[in-house]
Order: sequence, then structure tokens, then C-alpha cells
Amino acid sequence: MSDEKNTEQTMKLDELFTSETDAGTAGPSNAAPASAEAPAAATSPLPAAEPAWLSPRADRPMRTTPRIRWAGIIWGLVFVVTGWFAVWTLLAQERRAAFSDWILSLDGGGWAIVGALALGALLLVIGLSEGLKAATRQRG
Repeated sequence: MSDEKNTEQTMKLDELFTSETDAGTAGPSNAAPASAEAPAAATSPLPAAEPAWLSPRADRPMRTTPRIRWAGIIWGLVFVVTGWFAVWTLLAQERRAAFSDWILSLDGGGWAIVGALALGALLLVIGLSEGLKAATRQRG
């Protein structure tokens, strides 16, 4: 009994999608085209010329050497030094105790100073990376 209902529902769906495809509305992606001309009309030829964003810029010379990513080098060094300091601090009990005592003794003004030092360190890293990039930029 249920097989008969499934067959009836499938036939109704087939009729529905076939009538929608014939009417020109969107049907399922595997539906057969209404005429043989539909796929040819839907395709467009490729442009004859290369897009402007693919061609090299004429106003500056092509780079012959790879670019040095100074920001990655400097940030890597900052993380290495920070990790080394963290490991060095955590290895000895007296250094851990001294560091935790220092952190717990900070008040609002102390945290403001720590924040200002962190902001200064961030600006220093950005300035160093931009300065090194400008110093190594090819003159053209």
C-alpha cells in the first residue's frame, strides 16, 4: 500500500517539475532543457583580452627577489623572548613567588603603567617593522 502512495507522489512531483521547467521557471538542476538551444544561449564566450588585474603594472618594475616579511620576523622574536621569560619565571619557585607577589601588589596606577608599557611595546614593534621594510625596499 505504501509503495503505491510513493509511486503516486513521485509521479505528481515529476509532473510538477516538468510543468515548471516547460513554463520557464526554475526547476531541479537535473531537469532536461526545454529545447536544444537553451544551453547554447546560456553560455557566453570568454573575453579575448586578459583582464587588467592579471597584467603586471607598467609603472613599477617587477620584483626579482622575494619580499622580506619584517613584521613576522619581529613578532616571532617578541614571542620567543616572551616565552623564554615565562619559562624562566616558572622554573624556579622563588621567581614564581616574586612574580605573583608583584602582580598582586599592583593597584590601578600600576596597571595603567603596565598598559602604557604594553602599548609602547606594540608601537615599537610596528615602528621597527615599518622602518626595516622601508630600509630594505628596492629603489625603483
